[in-house]
Amino acid sequence: MLNNRDFTLNKYKKLCEAISNSGYENITIAEYLKHKSVSNKVILVRHDVDENARFALDMAEVESDYGIKATYYFRTRKRVFIPEIMDKIASYHHEIGYHYETLDKARGDIGSAIRLFSDELAAFRERYDVKTVCMHGNPLSKHDNRTIWKKCRLSDFGLLGEPYISLDYDRFAYFSDSGRTWDINKNKIKDTIERSHPSDCVHNSDELINLIKRGNLRDICILAHPERWPKTDRDYCCRYFVDLMYNLGKWILVKSRKNNNDETRGSV
Repeated sequence: MLNNRDFTLNKYKKLCEAISNSGYENITIAEYLKHKSVSNKVILVRHDVDENARFALDMAEVESDYGIKATYYFRTRKRVFIPEIMDKIASYHHEIGYHYETLDKARGDIGSAIRLFSDELAAFRERYDVKTVCMHGNPLSKHDNRTIWKKCRLSDFGLLGEPYISLDYDRFAYFSDSGRTWDINKNKIKDTIERSHPSDCVHNSDELINLIKRGNLRDICILAHPERWPKTDRDYCCRYFVDLMYNLGKWILVKSRKNNNDETRGSV
């Protein structure tokens, strides 16, 4: 059933093969931010581990087989922050980072969110040399976790950067699997960036693979959520329906916000 379906570990292997055989240099986000003078074309592979670390381990092993180094951002949730799995992923030379959501947890209180960020980052650094962090974008929350950087700086925490803030998206073409599509304009609420890069629009993994093979783009940043790329029929079916429900919820949320904005403008 899963041999050629999109958003499966088998399909991700084909994406890794294309990256490995391409003319792009593959490095972690921390490596890129530390050496921004990289002259070769680069592909940065990033993963937000949102729900279950075991899927991240499956993905990390596939990447290791193809000589790919990726950056894994872990939330502090129970089934995500699992040191034994994170240690194994780090052993494949992948970067371990912190997937922060402290403004959501602090219910919009920036001071509390910054203090919680410091505490959670310290917990990560008890085991890993964390150099980059990345916000978690909960579409159901009204808060944007990146707002904390209006009151402090990444350098205050000894960090090299944050992908949404520190990468130049005039230079990078950005592709995200959020919403179960690579189309950056579809099923995205918070996984968005401001950019003017004229990157090709892709809708599925085969199109992304072909784009990488052509090698026409200068630099590429790819975000893939590990739980969206299962290796069993059961997990595939479960994830398919979860994504279906998420996308329906996003559609309702966007529609509701648009109606509220229209009503607000009409009452002015």
